Amino acid sequence: MRVDEWRLPMVLLLVMLFTPWVFASHADSLGKKVDPHTKIQLWECSADLSGHTWSMQTGGYPNNRIILQAADPEVCLDIDKWSNSSGATLHAYTLNPAPRAYNQQFKYDPDTYNIVSLMNKFCVTASSSFAGSTVQMYPCTPEKATGALQQWIYNASSGQIYLKNNSQVCLDAGSSGTVANCTTAPFSSYTYCNSSMPIPDRVHDLLPRLSVAEKAQFLVAAPHTNGGVPRLGVPPFLYGECLHGARCDCGEAAPGSTGCPTSFPHALGLSATFNRTLWTLVGETVSTEVRALFNQGQIGLAMWAPDINLFRDPRWGRGQEVPGEDPYLTAEYVAHYSRALQEGDDPRYLKLISSCKHFSAYDMENWGGSSRHNFNAIVSEQDLVEYYWVPFRSCVEQAHAKSIMCSYNAVNGIPSCANSLFQNEIVRNEWGFEGFFVSDCGAIGNFLAHNYSNSSEMASRDGIEGGTDVNCGGNYGGNLANAVNDGLLAEPLLDASVRRVMEAMFRLGYMDPGDQQPYLQLSSKDVDTAHGRQLALEVAHQMIVLLKNEDGILPLSQGTVKTVALIGPQANTTQALLSNYHGTNTLVESHSILTAMTKKFGSTVKIQYVEALSDPASTDTSKFSQAADAAKSSDVAIVCVGLTEHEESEGRDRDHLTLPGAQDELVQNVLKAQPKTVVVLINGGPLAIESIKESVPAIVEAFYPGELGGDAVTDVLFGEVNPSGRLPYTIYPADYIKRSFFDMSLRDNGGCTYQHYTGNALWEFGYGLSYTTFNYTWSAGSIGADGNDGMYRVHSSLAASVSDTPLMYTVSVKNTGTVAGADSVLGFLKSSGQPDAPIRELFDFGRVYLEAGESCVVHLTVGPQVLSLTDSSGIQSVRSGKYVVEVGDLRAAFEVYGPDVELFNLPEVRQRHRERL
Repeated sequence: MRVDEWRLPMVLLLVMLFTPWVFASHADSLGKKVDPHTKIQLWECSADLSGHTWSMQTGGYPNNRIILQAADPEVCLDIDKWSNSSGATLHAYTLNPAPRAYNQQFKYDPDTYNIVSLMNKFCVTASSSFAGSTVQMYPCTPEKATGALQQWIYNASSGQIYLKNNSQVCLDAGSSGTVANCTTAPFSSYTYCNSSMPIPDRVHDLLPRLSVAEKAQFLVAAPHTNGGVPRLGVPPFLYGECLHGARCDCGEAAPGSTGCPTSFPHALGLSATFNRTLWTLVGETVSTEVRALFNQGQIGLAMWAPDINLFRDPRWGRGQEVPGEDPYLTAEYVAHYSRALQEGDDPRYLKLISSCKHFSAYDMENWGGSSRHNFNAIVSEQDLVEYYWVPFRSCVEQAHAKSIMCSYNAVNGIPSCANSLFQNEIVRNEWGFEGFFVSDCGAIGNFLAHNYSNSSEMASRDGIEGGTDVNCGGNYGGNLANAVNDGLLAEPLLDASVRRVMEAMFRLGYMDPGDQQPYLQLSSKDVDTAHGRQLALEVAHQMIVLLKNEDGILPLSQGTVKTVALIGPQANTTQALLSNYHGTNTLVESHSILTAMTKKFGSTVKIQYVEALSDPASTDTSKFSQAADAAKSSDVAIVCVGLTEHEESEGRDRDHLTLPGAQDELVQNVLKAQPKTVVVLINGGPLAIESIKESVPAIVEAFYPGELGGDAVTDVLFGEVNPSGRLPYTIYPADYIKRSFFDMSLRDNGGCTYQHYTGNALWEFGYGLSYTTFNYTWSAGSIGADGNDGMYRVHSSLAASVSDTPLMYTVSVKNTGTVAGADSVLGFLKSSGQPDAPIRELFDFGRVYLEAGESCVVHLTVGPQVLSLTDSSGIQSVRSGKYVVEVGDLRAAFEVYGPDVELFNLPEVRQRHRERL
């Protein structure tokens, strides 16, 4: 039994249907007039298709246009949804009058074969050289890189614009001819188009129809699509990201909505709630929005989420993406979030594909002269089994995820994406994984940087043989086809990878008639809903951790606090609240801490805002005196400091754990002027704030709280919400950085994570205060309750069973304070006398919400995965011996007797793998 708090009203029942989209059907012809926003793609050249008959005009602005001559001379090539970072889409659109024609200005350079936008010198770029590929604007690159996809031949006599390296595909305006799909002959009569047939039969029919080149291209996910097989009616298979919301542009806006995907707090914040129910609800909401945005052409269905690497070292730049440092907590998170992404109301179809990333032992970006692209993580068998692999095993066995992303780094000399022992033997054969592996983007090419493969062709072979089915990047495709044709790779291995991806496509509803699919009715009304916003706010409320509250300075009372000094670089920040990997979000612009506080309390509380520092890394102290004056003249000062993606992000680790810039100095200056100072932290990775902990009376950890984070922080500060978050990681002292980032060992050199760290942490994993108090007692009849004579004993075979629960502890929780509040009840396990055992381990948790004076019970179970111990060779077993359960101040001992029960034996698995090879 789980007691998870959820107080958000269920205001919407999500409808699981959506309208047919691009791969289901295309127009038979473009017609005389072109609809606005008709997409540009590559399609097979044909004189019969007016949609790719173009006329290039010259003569200077505004006449440098590419006219859709045959179909509609009043329509031209146009840039839509421009972004310097992610390119822009192209469509056919009505001629704009000057001076509004900048998006329609292009010049063809016959020397470089580029079609260049005169607006910013970007080039028209195909995603691949296959029919059906998307065409976008990207920075012009040399031919050695992706330049071949930017080189075009313009045939003035025919009006066709085709790729220089593939004259069979032309620039086409929106499928101007009938596009092959399962509704057209002869494909409609084929088994793979028959939705009533079992999926294995459909795959068995489709796979042999592909050429080697098409099979190889089918395993490419760059940029985020494989191009499909247009000649067989197979649509592109689209990928995407949704770590804490869909990572894409906004779609159409329904009334009262921005049309932008909801940006929930990042995974660290989500895990700090210790609320399984909340994780499921967020996953369900995210998957609904992804489906709705997919219907609008904004994102794919195979999601590279969640990130379940463990936050082993606090310097890691991507720690904000993961649920924290604890393997059990992360395993529970993926079991709920990933499953919620994939499962909908119709068991015939997956709602999304969830790809757990990044396997394996990946937690370093760029540090000490090494990068993730060439780093070789030296990890013991013991640490792999008992720590690094635990979340991924849950991803497979509990969440039943259909995809896993392998990482850039090598482990013990073998690149992760080439490691057949890990991917084929352990994940597939031992854990029962039935999905497909996809490489991190460019990871197959990194085999050369790891000195593992001798050429790109060999790298493609090593990837497939190592178990990596799909390559995000440019290595598969031509190289993979060459490897088969040159005899380096057996075609049946290629087929096995294609088969896995095809099965995923069919499970998502690709190729099936729209009238029988779920999710085809989801639309703009299902994005940025009232439900989604309330859920984002609820997560932010529940995740905030109260680290210190000396003399009860918080919550602030409107009755006594009339003037507030709101100070610091994070006080009015907006986009920084979203963390990384978020979609376009405009709602957050009106929900900074300053804006939220002004809206809610500005009529009764005077707010004196001083930015003081332009950004967290600034060292300009010129406005510190202004900040001190505001603090001195106020009843309380709130200083908002922390980090942004400039200090921690993908590709960027931190060199130190302290606040960057002059933020610490700012806090101390304000504190001198106003003893009643509250510090609010906006950050991902833990911050070593020794001096602030020592001197400032109140500290609030808000992480990156998402689109409504400013409101959540305000509500907690003024007592409208009682803080209930718990730390998902250890906050170390600043000198922790003396430990090498490269040291992957959990136990050596002072240890790392709360399970093995032997130093004095500033705050421990699981720490969090409340505005009320809670009392724990063992419930009557529970193991450990008064009246139970002697030590509780359980046989090892029973303790190792996943179906029985002999080690269930029942805790009575009472709110002994004066205000209502939520509490996360955490159970920890300690072993007595077991060599090399962790100091303690989280084994279960439950979350309750109680009114003042109210009580309830929470059931906590010690499962075999946490109870087991792993020896130095990687043999995991439930061992006889004595153990202690800790829940708050409660203690209860038990003994396991009988022979050791083995759960996993890495040496035996390794030997079986050698024999298979």
